[in-house]
Amino acid sequence: MATQLNPPFGAESLSLGDLGIAESVSKCLAPKLEQLRGKKIVFSHDDKKMIPVDGWGLKSNPYCATTVTTVRPINENAMVAAIDSSSVKLAETEEGNLYGIKCGVAMAYGGKALMHFKIGPVLFYLGESTIHESELEERLARLVLFDDDLAKRLIRVRAERAVQKELASHFTNSIILVDGSLKASLFEDRERSLGKIAESCILRRNIMIGISKGTKLKALERAAAPLTKVPGPAYIEVDAIIKSLIRNTVGSNLMVKLEKNSPVLRADIVGDKSESLGMLLGNDPVASGYPETLRLAHYISTFTSTEMTCLRSHVLNSYDVTELAADDIRKTLLGSISV
Repeated sequence: MATQLNPPFGAESLSLGDLGIAESVSKCLAPKLEQLRGKKIVFSHDDKKMIPVDGWGLKSNPYCATTVTTVRPINENAMVAAIDSSSVKLAETEEGNLYGIKCGVAMAYGGKALMHFKIGPVLFYLGESTIHESELEERLARLVLFDDDLAKRLIRVRAERAVQKELASHFTNSIILVDGSLKASLFEDRERSLGKIAESCILRRNIMIGISKGTKLKALERAAAPLTKVPGPAYIEVDAIIKSLIRNTVGSNLMVKLEKNSPVLRADIVGDKSESLGMLLGNDPVASGYPETLRLAHYISTFTSTEMTCLRSHVLNSYDVTELAADDIRKTLLGSISV
């Protein structure tokens, strides 16, 4: 049934069809709904990406790799150090914004959790002077000043790189485990770039592995389809796909499964592929297909409501600031439906 519009001044009722709005919307892009027929489908949950348990299958898949390499744990003791971080916006002034960063580091050895610790919370006030000293390209620096997401990313990338650089420079014959892909960032500083961290790993015979919990590249999901049928840990090389789509990646690019019936993850590795994954499996407990050290580092780095309250009190008591009354504009405009 068409929606009715009831205009004022006694004009007759109009439908969206009369105005041509519905027709215009339907023609803004070819719907092609007929192409759904007979397709395999996975529905999103709360607008989040979902992965088919048994994969998409091999039909009409130009990206599907055929070489699956199985991996066996290597029972040779080595230190595993996993790093993760999170950043939040705490406050803003007329000239800049205040952010907080926390880093979590978790370690394992010989297949058992060893220790964990957190770095922070550390506060950073980003204004024009800070951004000017950051050595960012001018246009990117201006964007960081006005975009909270970019600012939080800048802080997170630099903090993580600092921790990774120290671990890579002081450990030997160890595994540096990173949350996310091994891709150079525009936000790095020259002294702690991903390239220099990788060089330190090579010089000190460390392995560096970046593991991503998900990927936005559908080609990688298609390429990894054969892994869903393998009964144990295995990987497929996807260097050709990654290098054709993304610049500034470091190391070898793989899709991996770390245990039976576990999700397929993207892994970037600086070091021998099979040996690196074997050493990881032999030294880091894996639960639900994900390294326990990375899981723990994530939890350690997450801000709690208590920490947020304490940081707010610290700023009020230490920096002679004057707190202004403020409103949540989304809540004011949208009321209870604001998300």
